[in-house]
This record gives sequence, C-alpha cells and structure tokens, in this order.
Amino acid sequence: MKKVLWMLLFLLQIFPSGVSAQSIVTNKKESRTSTINITSFPDYFPIGYTAKEGNNQILETVFTPAMKQIATAGNLEFEYVLKKNYDDAVTDVRRGKIEILLGMYYGTRQYSGLEYIFPAVLNNPVYIIMRPENIDKVSKPEDLKNLRGLYIAQEYFSDYMRDNFKNYNIKPIKTALEAYEKLFTGEADYIAGGYYYNYAEICRLGLRDYVSFSKTPLWNMPLFIGVSKASKKHVQIGKFLKKYVADEKFQQSINDTLKELIYQVEVESQGVVPPMFVKKEDGAKTPADEISTGTPEENKE
Repeated sequence: MKKVLWMLLFLLQIFPSGVSAQSIVTNKKESRTSTINITSFPDYFPIGYTAKEGNNQILETVFTPAMKQIATAGNLEFEYVLKKNYDDAVTDVRRGKIEILLGMYYGTRQYSGLEYIFPAVLNNPVYIIMRPENIDKVSKPEDLKNLRGLYIAQEYFSDYMRDNFKNYNIKPIKTALEAYEKLFTGEADYIAGGYYYNYAEICRLGLRDYVSFSKTPLWNMPLFIGVSKASKKHVQIGKFLKKYVADEKFQQSINDTLKELIYQVEVESQGVVPPMFVKKEDGAKTPADEISTGTPEENKE
C-alpha cells in the first residue's frame, strides 16, 4: 500500500513538469524564424549587384534594408542567393527553389509563372543620353526618328521597352564602354537606358561632366517584387509582402538606399580619367581632348 501511495505522489510531482516541458518545446517551435530565399540581378547596379564580403561574393540590392525591416516585423530570416546568371536566378524562382525575386518588369515574358506583388517598389525611368550640345534636340519619343540610337545589351529591359527600341530603330551594343565610345566618335547620336544604371556607368567611366540626360524620361519601367507560385509558402509570403510593400516607410527606405548607393559611386569615381576614344574624320572631340585643353566650361567659351 505504501508503495502505491509513493508512486502516486511521484507521478503528481512529475506530471506538471512534463506539461511545462512540452509547453516550452511548443513555444520554441512557434518562435522559430522561417527562412525564405531571395534573389535578384547580379550585375545591375544599384538595383541588384555582386559585392565582396571578406573573401566571399554576396548579393546586394537596393531593396535589402527595406526587406530587413519587414523580416524583423514578421520574425523571418531572408537568405540572399547569388546566381551569376540572371536567367538561372529567374528559373530557380519559377521552380520554387527560391521564393522571392527582387525587381522584375510587368508584362515581360521572362517572368511568366511568377506572382507580381503590387504596388511597384521602384520606378526605373528611361532617359536619352547625349552630348550636352545636342540634348535639347530630344524632348519626346518622336524626336528620335531621324537619329541613330543605341541601348546597352547588358542592361535589363521590359518587353515593352524592347518593342520601343524596335519601333525607333534603337540598336543593341554589348557594353557601356562600346556604347559611349560610339557616342563620342559620332557613330551614334544617343543612348537610351535606365537612369540609375547608366548614371553609375557614366561615373565609373569618368564621363559625368561630358554627357547629359534628357530633361525628362521618355519612358518608365516600374519594378516589382515577384513570388514563386511553385513555392509551398507562396500564398503566405504574398499576403505578407502585400501588407508591407504599400507602406510609406518601405518605399522611403528604398529611396534612401538608392540615394546612398548613387552618392557612393560618385565618391568612388572622383578623379577617374575618361577613356581616350578614337576620333572620326569629322574631328569630334572626345572627353580626353577636353581634359587636355581645359574644363568643359572653358571649352564651351
């Protein structure tokens, strides 16, 4: 009898402890962060680009600080996946290996099968870039009809913009260096492209003081966040993002980061000497010519 009583007392003592332990395990599961994979452009500064962290290469984006804010709010952990080939990145999102794509254009075939999160998170305006003495010739798309235009093939465009390029006979050229060489040697009249990408390229080439952008953009390419429909989490992720993307703080964080990145490239490119472009027979001046004879302002006098 005594043995039975002792056994009952023992069970009464450990039973509450057992409930408490189970409760702790449950709470740990509930508080555990959920990891969501994210990718973006690996070579489209400042929207998405490859950066160094120690000896490693990592993916950075203009959206990263804003995404960090909502990760904290939702108790989530975002893991950024760097894919050297952008097409591979989009394919992985479509297949559900990666849940979120930061920065994609509306109505573009490459993004079929992905869910767009509205509203757009960033506008990517398309400007016309020319020699300063010619920039007043262009204020609307119709002004381009009798001019020779280029766009940089390494830049990313919406299907709508690519159709515009065909309509105005704007031809692709492989790199920014090649495009600006043709502009300064008189083989092209203008370059069409996104403001942020081209401004950064101009700074890095030392051409900031020798080209001008049209006073207003001729087109615009809104950028959206995309969610993989193949992901098991896509409904929950989509609802969560829609809640925060429309928030003014989210939008402001992106704009602030954009300004910081542009300022950073301006500082880093100070003192860069522009390339020595080979002149055509018409005697068009290259940036290097202007530097050798004075400042841009002095050369205008």
